[in-house]
Amino acid sequence: MIAPRLRGALFVWLAASSAACGSGTEPNGGNGGTTTPLTPLTSVRLDTVGNGQLGVPGTALPTPLALYVLKNQAAVPKAIVTFAVASGSATVSPVTVTTDTSGRAATNVTLGATPGPVVITATVAGTDLTAVFTVGNGMTSGTANSACQSATPTTPAAGGVITDLTGTGICLGGGTSGAQYALVAFYGNPDSSQTANLTVRSTGGVTQIATASHAPAFNAGPTIANARLLATRTQSSFSAHLRDMARRELTPKIRAARLAAQRGASFTAIPANPTIGALVSLNAQGNDPCANPIMVTARVAAVSNTAIVVADTANPTGGFTNAEYTGFATMFDTLIGPLDIQTFGTPSDIDKNGKTIIFFTKEVNKLTPRGSNGVVGGFFFERDLFPTTSTSMLDGCPGSNYAEMYYSLVPDPNAVYSDARSKASVQQLTPGTLVHEFQHLINASRRIYVNNADHFEDTWLNEGLSHIAEELLYYRVSGLTPRQNITASVLGRSPAAVDAFNNYQSDNTGRYEAFLGKPNQTSVYADNDSLETRGATWNLLRYLADHRGSADADTWSRLVNTALTGQQNVANVFGSTYLTQIRDWATSVFADDLPGQTDARFSQPSWDYRDIFPQLVDGNMQGLLSYPLEVFPLSDTSPVTTSVFAGGAAYIRFSVPAGATASIDWSGGVGVGLPTLMRFTVVRSK
Repeated sequence: MIAPRLRGALFVWLAASSAACGSGTEPNGGNGGTTTPLTPLTSVRLDTVGNGQLGVPGTALPTPLALYVLKNQAAVPKAIVTFAVASGSATVSPVTVTTDTSGRAATNVTLGATPGPVVITATVAGTDLTAVFTVGNGMTSGTANSACQSATPTTPAAGGVITDLTGTGICLGGGTSGAQYALVAFYGNPDSSQTANLTVRSTGGVTQIATASHAPAFNAGPTIANARLLATRTQSSFSAHLRDMARRELTPKIRAARLAAQRGASFTAIPANPTIGALVSLNAQGNDPCANPIMVTARVAAVSNTAIVVADTANPTGGFTNAEYTGFATMFDTLIGPLDIQTFGTPSDIDKNGKTIIFFTKEVNKLTPRGSNGVVGGFFFERDLFPTTSTSMLDGCPGSNYAEMYYSLVPDPNAVYSDARSKASVQQLTPGTLVHEFQHLINASRRIYVNNADHFEDTWLNEGLSHIAEELLYYRVSGLTPRQNITASVLGRSPAAVDAFNNYQSDNTGRYEAFLGKPNQTSVYADNDSLETRGATWNLLRYLADHRGSADADTWSRLVNTALTGQQNVANVFGSTYLTQIRDWATSVFADDLPGQTDARFSQPSWDYRDIFPQLVDGNMQGLLSYPLEVFPLSDTSPVTTSVFAGGAAYIRFSVPAGATASIDWSGGVGVGLPTLMRFTVVRSK
């Protein structure tokens, strides 16, 4: 479900629901019982997903109209919503709806015989709110070919791609044996808060493809033993919380912190070579940057060339031994540290000990609520890069540990602080989390103390780079390299290969799968830190690096070592045509590894996910058996009406019969022109 973007005491979020969000839900909530009393609403948000549908007179709109009643961003069940046709020719059913447990109420719309715009209102009982939907009753059900009236049909070969389409449609041929196509509608608005309505209709015998709910997969063989799809929202939600706090509360302190360092201010929490067993006091607070410290006594457990490992003295029993802590320090010396530093740059050294502190503490375990689907494996907190004391020129951060450091989960086999965590599970989780968070540390510290930036990196790009770090760790451990078009047989060639994938790349794959499930509702450069955005951004960055024509390390170093942020940073590294490159990436999401597809712009050189996904298993060990890109099926009798987020793409799939000429026509919502930044590409898949 799309997350609302408005903060307020109580508001209503309106949308037209689709199969991708809430499939199988009846229009009425079916809760029965008493209604939920509501105070007067003070703010409203109308989300135009599906608003502005066009339909054929006398037929039902393909997508119900729905709204969500929320209070303090929590669902309000059992609220009474009344739908009514304010003007135009249509009926709604049901008229009165009770919101379900998600706060959702929906109604179906059947258009009348008279063409023209239709205005439908939705009123929430006990409030003074009336929300408005506008739909169109005016499409014809005839067979006139709009695009084909002014153009001759185009029939590309299988695998062919037609891009830079202009006008309001394209005339396509079915060839001698019939053809299957996908229309890719990419909304290239750099403002990720924007959404465009889109209606696509066809004439000329266009039919739905039997498997049109997904893109075609060409390998549905047996699953690879234990190769898993992993990605949970627990870690990403907490990380988003940290990045948001840093941006909001710490950005104003950056210039003063840099000035203080330039003037020689320093504070050493832990010296370069502390004695094993020495005790230090550290703030382990993970929910407040500078206030409300949680002071913990920690014991120095291991010291290596580049790391100091400290352990909370109150960690639960069944934890790591000194030898095992030494193993983590050695891993940082030989694997994690060199990989991230060679790729992104050397971190600052504000505490003058030349090392990174790895802090194993039960306070990290406490960050994961019991029963969560996932776990916070660790974190880096920007606050530790700021001086603690305030001066006339510096607004200090009292909660800072003033050290380059990382906080890690600890074993808790008896579930004292959260769900049970075994040694083995923590050992498995820590490397990938650490390589991810060390990128954040390098990125933030260099921005403050090396690159002279006044802002932290935008969250979407910062997280994307950390997911690249995870991927690079997979390559390092597996012995593979980018641009090898890795297939299922390669990643599953041995138990060790499967372990490498599961430990270091399955999270990226799971996040990418989340994006594939809702590509039109995901902006690749949205600052929302969702799993879908993370998956899209990681895959986009990999695509852009693969097509840039220089070494990987140069690409990642340039993205980190700059004062620019977000899209300006991307444009500086990949060129002013970066939005066109993102459009081509969006096409590659469908076209990569299609038989007959030979244009390098639409390939993903490092991964063959069309081959990989069908052979993965989910958390329940059930085979995925498909390439899970969600598409909209199109036919002459079923037009597609949807919306596309800026930086997102809708994939519309259909078949043209042999010898036929089909018109594929697109438009915006009722009374609204299609944005000029909506860009269309056609791919023939068969």
